[in-house]
Amino acid sequence: MPPESPDSFLHELAKCGLLTPAQTEEFTLWAKSTNADVQAIARDLNRRGWLTPFQIKEVYKGRWAGLKIGPFLLLELIGEGGMGRVYKALHTRLGRDVALKVIRKEKLSNPQTIRRFHQEIQAVAHLSHPNVVLAFDADQVNETNYLAMEFVEGIDLTKLVKARGPLPIPEACEYMRQGAIGLQHAFERGLVHRDVKPSNFIVAKSGQVKVLDLGLAMLKEAPGGEEASRVTQEGFVLGTPDFLAPEQAKNPLAVDTRADVYAIGATLFYLLTGKVPYDGVSATEKMIRHVSDPPPQLRVHRPEAPQQLDAIIQWMMAKRPEDRPQTPIQAAIALQPYCPPSSGSFPVNAAKLSYPEIALQPAPPEVPRSSQLFKLPGSGTPVRVRERGRTGVSRFTTAMVTIVAIVALGVMGFILYRIAVPPVVPPEPSYANELKMPFVLVPAGSFTIGSPDTEIGRSPDESPAHEVTLTNPIYFATTEVMNGPYATLMGSSPSMTSSKARLSGEMPVESVTWEEAQEFCKRLNERDRTKRSGWAYRLPTEAEWEYACRATTTTPFAFGEKLLPNKSAIFTPATEDPLSEEEIPRPLGLPNRVGQTVANKFGLYDMHGNVWEWCQDYYVRGYAAGAQTNPTGPSTGDLRAIRGGSFSDPGSKCRSASRRGLPADTRDIRVGFRIVLAPLP
Repeated sequence: MPPESPDSFLHELAKCGLLTPAQTEEFTLWAKSTNADVQAIARDLNRRGWLTPFQIKEVYKGRWAGLKIGPFLLLELIGEGGMGRVYKALHTRLGRDVALKVIRKEKLSNPQTIRRFHQEIQAVAHLSHPNVVLAFDADQVNETNYLAMEFVEGIDLTKLVKARGPLPIPEACEYMRQGAIGLQHAFERGLVHRDVKPSNFIVAKSGQVKVLDLGLAMLKEAPGGEEASRVTQEGFVLGTPDFLAPEQAKNPLAVDTRADVYAIGATLFYLLTGKVPYDGVSATEKMIRHVSDPPPQLRVHRPEAPQQLDAIIQWMMAKRPEDRPQTPIQAAIALQPYCPPSSGSFPVNAAKLSYPEIALQPAPPEVPRSSQLFKLPGSGTPVRVRERGRTGVSRFTTAMVTIVAIVALGVMGFILYRIAVPPVVPPEPSYANELKMPFVLVPAGSFTIGSPDTEIGRSPDESPAHEVTLTNPIYFATTEVMNGPYATLMGSSPSMTSSKARLSGEMPVESVTWEEAQEFCKRLNERDRTKRSGWAYRLPTEAEWEYACRATTTTPFAFGEKLLPNKSAIFTPATEDPLSEEEIPRPLGLPNRVGQTVANKFGLYDMHGNVWEWCQDYYVRGYAAGAQTNPTGPSTGDLRAIRGGSFSDPGSKCRSASRRGLPADTRDIRVGFRIVLAPLP
C-alpha cells in the first residue's frame, strides 16, 4: 500500500536500504524540520540525485524489494515487450550500468524451456562484435530469470522513424549495413536471430548500430499472450508478422540466416518509407501476404531512389530462401554503394540531419488526362471530339500519322543506340557460374599491403608496407577451387589425397601447378556463358588476394590477432607459435573440406590455411615502395607467388600478409588455387 503520510513514506525509505545510514538520518531531519509532505519528499530526493524517479515511485508504492535482483539495482524502466521488461540497472559490485532484461515468468514455464534459455544465452555470451549488444550474465533469483546486457544510450529504429519519418537513403542503408554485419557475426557463431525488426536495432548517439535480442526469439510464447502483434504456432514465437520471412511461418525451428536476410530487406523498406511491407487487418493476413504477394517496390513510395537499390530490397525479400543473399554479409556488401562515402556514423541526437544527395534524373511530368476538348495543330479553336467527323478529318489524320512516324523513328533510334552502346548494369552482389561455383562481389577500395615491423611472424619479403588502391570491384570465388568442378572441366584431378577425396566436390584441388590453374581459367572462359560481357576468369593478383583476405581489417588475420584451430582456419598450431589461441593435436597431414571454418567479412572461406593459393604475379623478395593503383607485380621472374598458408603450417605462415614463391611447375599437396571473375583491361 502507498504510504498515506510523510512519516510512513520516511519509514519505507529507511527500510528499503537504498540510502546510506548517514543519508537516511540527514534526509529525515530535513523532512521533519521543514514539515515536508509526501510530494516534497519525492521532489527533494530527486533533486539530490540520491534516487531516480523510478526508484522513488517504487518505494512510494511499497515495491522497493523488487528493485534489487541479484547483484543488480534497478534504476529506471527503459522498455517493455512480449518477452518482459528492460531496465537500466547498476551492477553494484562492478559499479557499471547494464541493460537488465527480466523475462516474464510465463515465458519460462517449464524446465526444458529454462534449459534452452540458458543454452541460448551461453551462445550469445560468446558474441563479441561492435554491432551486437553484448550479453554479460544470465541467472535466476528466486523465480525471476534475467539477462544482463550492454547498456547503450540511443534510440531504436522504430522510434527513430516515428520521430523523424522516412530516413534519407544513405542513412538508412548505413544503419542496415551495420546491422547486417552484426547478424553475420552471430551467423558465423551458429546463431539465427529469427525476430529481426526495426525495434531490435538500436542506434547509439555516435551512430553505431547494434543488434538486440539475439538468443531470445525461440522462447515459448504463451497462447493468447499480451503481444498480439506476434504470431504463434504450437507455442513457438515465429517473429513479428510485419517482417516475417515466408518459410518462418511454416516451420520456425527450421529457418536459417536467410530468414534474417529477408527481415533486413523488410526493415530497410520500413526505414525508407515509414511503412511496413504489407498492410493487413490481422497478423494472419499479413503473414499470408508475405507468403503470396510479390516483394514491395521501393520506388512506388520513393521515386527518387536508385532502381538498383529497389532491386536489392526485392532480392533480399525473395520468397524462396535460395533466391536471396545467402548470408547477411552479402546483403551488407550490396548496400555499401548506397551508404555515405566514408560509411561513417550518424549522430542521432540531432533534430535534422543533412546528407549527400544522390544525383538522379527528374521524374517525367505527369501526362494530363484526356478531356472532351482538345486543340488541333494550326487551329485556334477547340474542337469537340464528337464533331471530328464533320471538321478537318484529313488534317487530323495527317497530324496523327506524323506523330506516329516521329515516335517510331525515336524508338528505332533508341534501339540502335542501345545496340551500339549497351547500358551499364552494376554487378550483382553474388554469382554462380555453370559449374555451380559461388562467387561474391568484393568492392573496390584501398588498403595497406604488407605487414608493419611490429607484426609477430613477419618476413622481410612483406615490406615495405605501402598503400594500394584497387579501382574495380571483382568477383572472388568464395572457396578454393574444388575437385568436382576441376575434374568436370579438366577431365581429371591431380589431387594426391584418397580417391574418395578426389571425387568429392567439397575437397580443394591440390597438387595443381600454376600452369594447370591457368589452363583451368582458360577453359572456363571458353565454356561459361553466364559470365558478364567484358569480364574473364583468372587468378587474383597478390594485391587483390591480400585485400580480399583482410576484408577491411588491419590485424594479422581477418579474425583478429590470433587464429582458432579448425574454427577460424585449418592450420597446425605449434607450441612456440604465439598466433594460435589454443593447441590441438597435429592434423593428419591432409587438407580439409572447403568452407568448414567461418567466412571473413567479404564472405570468403579458407583465405587463411587449408591450402596455399596460386596468384597471378611473379614473386620477388619485397615490394616496390610508394602508393600504387591496381599493381600486378614484376613483369618477369623465376617464381610465382602463393598466399594464405596451409594445413601443415603454423599460424605465422597463414597471416594475411604472408607470402612465398614457387616454380610454376611445382606440384605440392599443400598448394591449390582460387579464381576471380574480373573486368578485362
